[in-house]
Amino acid sequence: MVWLAQLTKQAIDAAIAADGGNAYRQNLGRVIPHIGDAYRSDESEYRSHLGASVIGGDCARAVAYGYRWAHKRPPRGKKGEDPVVAHSRMVRLWNRGHLEEARFIAMLLTAGIQVIQQDENGAQYRFSALGGHYSGSGDGFLLGVPDLPPGVPCLGEFKTHSEKSYDELVKKGVRLAKRTHYVQMQTYMGKFGLQYALYIAVNKNNDMFYCEIVMYEGETDKVYMERARRIIYDPGLPERLRNASPGLHTCKYMCDFPLVCFGTEKPDRNCRTCANGFAMPDGTWQCAPRNHTLSKEEQIAGCAAYTLSKDFA
Repeated sequence: MVWLAQLTKQAIDAAIAADGGNAYRQNLGRVIPHIGDAYRSDESEYRSHLGASVIGGDCARAVAYGYRWAHKRPPRGKKGEDPVVAHSRMVRLWNRGHLEEARFIAMLLTAGIQVIQQDENGAQYRFSALGGHYSGSGDGFLLGVPDLPPGVPCLGEFKTHSEKSYDELVKKGVRLAKRTHYVQMQTYMGKFGLQYALYIAVNKNNDMFYCEIVMYEGETDKVYMERARRIIYDPGLPERLRNASPGLHTCKYMCDFPLVCFGTEKPDRNCRTCANGFAMPDGTWQCAPRNHTLSKEEQIAGCAAYTLSKDFA
């Protein structure tokens, strides 16, 4: 059953309309400077950790390829799109998602909902598990959400959607329409000890927005924590999707790693695709022959003893 946060949506709309959006714009001006992810200049094409934002993906093998650095984060462009154009467009699209966070927070503040976005050090709230190999950062914690009892805190999770994706969300709810988002919230709620999340999504085409209350499900959190553990520590790669093939639409157009998965291309040469590298329980990566703890720079560079892992052969 989908729990629509109708009172919250009504409160936001009423508050913004009350003064022509002046308070909303003032709040936006206060919030934007604190959205650090939108302005960072140290983005790496290889993510060091396995993120809660991807753990819920349909194909566990694709999730594992990302963690094992099978390829740099590739831009998944449209069919026939020039790769340079696709890369530029996707960078701007990802950045838009970060910037949109400020608008969501300003909406909530204007409606009188308290948003706790940063810890005492001015950083986003993060969780870390499995030695630090598995982690993620939440969009914030909320108090005063009208659809919840007074004084009950909840997680805030904010997402942008294309029109097609938004329409499916409205029709089905987040658990069925956006499984990765649903699992991400379950993980955060479990790690931060919360029973509820407020999921807000915006249609990028027309600025319509959707609000839903999501309840914590411990079993879902447990299942995907175990998926993360297996991806990080177990030898080998997870099974492909059932009926996976180079021509399957999901594999061909919805996955970042089809060429590696089906043997058309070799993975990138680095310590995470090497037979000698492995994740340690303390959060580091180790090179077995050298008995050496590897920095991220060393992992990216590889060494003369590089041997392609049989996982990718």
